[in-house]
Amino acid sequence: MERSPFLPLPEGLVLGRVEIGEAQLTVEVISTQSCARCPGCGTLSDAVHCQYQRTVHDVPCGGRRVVLRLKVRKFFCRVPTCPRKVFAERLPDLVQAYARVSNRLLEELKAIGLAASAEVSERLAPRLGMKVKAPTLLRYLRTIKDTPATEVTKLGIDDFSLRRGDSYGTILINLETRRPLDLLPDRTAEAVKPWLASHLEIQLVSRDRASAFAEAVSQILPHATQIADRYHLVQNLREHLQRLLDHKRSCLPFVEDTALKSPQACQREKADPPTDLTLDVVSDPISDTCSSEQHERHTCVGTDLSGLTYAERKKKISRDKRVARYEEVMVLSREGLGQRAIARQLRMSRKTVQRYISSPGFPERAESVFRRTARKSKLDPFLSYLREQWNAGIHNCSRLFALVKERGYTGCQSGLRKRLAEWRAELPPQKWRGSPPKPRLFAPRGQRRLSSRAASFLMIVPPEKLTTKQRQQIEHMCQASSDLLTVYLLSQEFVTLLKERQAEVLDGWLNRAKASQVAELKSFANGILRDYAAVNAAFSRPESNGITEGHVNRLKFLKRQMFGRAHLDLLRVKVLHAV
Repeated sequence: MERSPFLPLPEGLVLGRVEIGEAQLTVEVISTQSCARCPGCGTLSDAVHCQYQRTVHDVPCGGRRVVLRLKVRKFFCRVPTCPRKVFAERLPDLVQAYARVSNRLLEELKAIGLAASAEVSERLAPRLGMKVKAPTLLRYLRTIKDTPATEVTKLGIDDFSLRRGDSYGTILINLETRRPLDLLPDRTAEAVKPWLASHLEIQLVSRDRASAFAEAVSQILPHATQIADRYHLVQNLREHLQRLLDHKRSCLPFVEDTALKSPQACQREKADPPTDLTLDVVSDPISDTCSSEQHERHTCVGTDLSGLTYAERKKKISRDKRVARYEEVMVLSREGLGQRAIARQLRMSRKTVQRYISSPGFPERAESVFRRTARKSKLDPFLSYLREQWNAGIHNCSRLFALVKERGYTGCQSGLRKRLAEWRAELPPQKWRGSPPKPRLFAPRGQRRLSSRAASFLMIVPPEKLTTKQRQQIEHMCQASSDLLTVYLLSQEFVTLLKERQAEVLDGWLNRAKASQVAELKSFANGILRDYAAVNAAFSRPESNGITEGHVNRLKFLKRQMFGRAHLDLLRVKVLHAV
């Protein structure tokens, strides 16, 4: 048997004996080459030295593992100056030097490793008739070579987090082919400039509002057209609107809370459904009972915590909160609500509600068996000195920290601050020296104000996509403040101009925004003026950075697939060579 369609072999190799087992096929492969090339000097030699057997794993066949037994010869090198006197013939079309897997199996394992994490691939490979360990698979992936560099005309650039809040990288996308080009280890201008310098043929760059990318492109590619991402423009506008609404909380409307009503109230609503949409909240007897009892409980509590330590006060406050929750559960249970309804209304676990109701009284927490032993603090040797300074009238934490530092204290200031907090609780209460605090207004139970974040989204959504209730909320905000009416009209106009690509009207909008009396809107307009060329291109050109954002989303998926432990080199391989 020399040839087989199920196991094709390169020229110079033929099949020998085949051993068929229950889970494995052992195939003998014989080399028929008359001569071989010396890997040291490259000279052909036909002088056979000896023959040896080499075991190589190949791709599975018919659900069985395939093992190749290669009968390879060794040759003499006849060049006197060659350092190799004897060499083994190479079979690069079938297997690499010193490798234990064939080229075909290596490519299959790399494909599995690119499609899934190494741990998942290790568990999946035996089901496919292959066998590999996760570290070996990662080593195979890191040997994948980069594709040859191609010319790029339209580039998309964005940053991504290697470790959120700590380190970031940069992803580069070819907007024409929609394929990733490279990953850079940082998002600074210095990290991007070398890559841009090697691709001077770029004519267009789509980016977000980051100043580092704008600086790098302006210096290296002054001829390229920069386009600001339209999504980030709308996002920047919404963030400015949210900051404005944070200062105008009193202008936000009240919305209905998600608290459940009693069965009696639900029956009344079914019998007499409301005829119009309003923002008023129907009074609930259970809510009124809970609010009144909770008010009495908080007003009657007068426990003096000044004599307790910091840990004891923290434990006492935590217990009081649990007791308050327990009493709320019992009140609702006596009113007839079920356990699931109580859990949804109070946003608690149903198991906790069941434990509260089934207990004869408030269930205290059990004392921990594995209690930590008290450790010696670095502050203990200085306590006597600190107490002397404290009694002398020095109560400033920074001043005391400087004093103990001079005496050799090597700890942090937070430990000292905790100890001084316990001592400060022993001091008599001091009279308030400033202006009296403003009275706080509390919304009745069952109501809450619309959040500034939700309100900022309503101000940029087209009116035709709003519900009736959302339109009422917009009307309430615009009637409550003339500034909000101006901001709403300008925000809607900005989104419309951006969507319809009306770049010729952008200058007029910027003038009206700067002429308004709203500081947040002026700040947004000034930011656009600083990046006017890129923003104007976003208002006029069809290109978008959405393709880049999609690849960033896929990159995040690959990170989670590898449990966030992949280094940049492995993450780069997974992104650039994904299956």
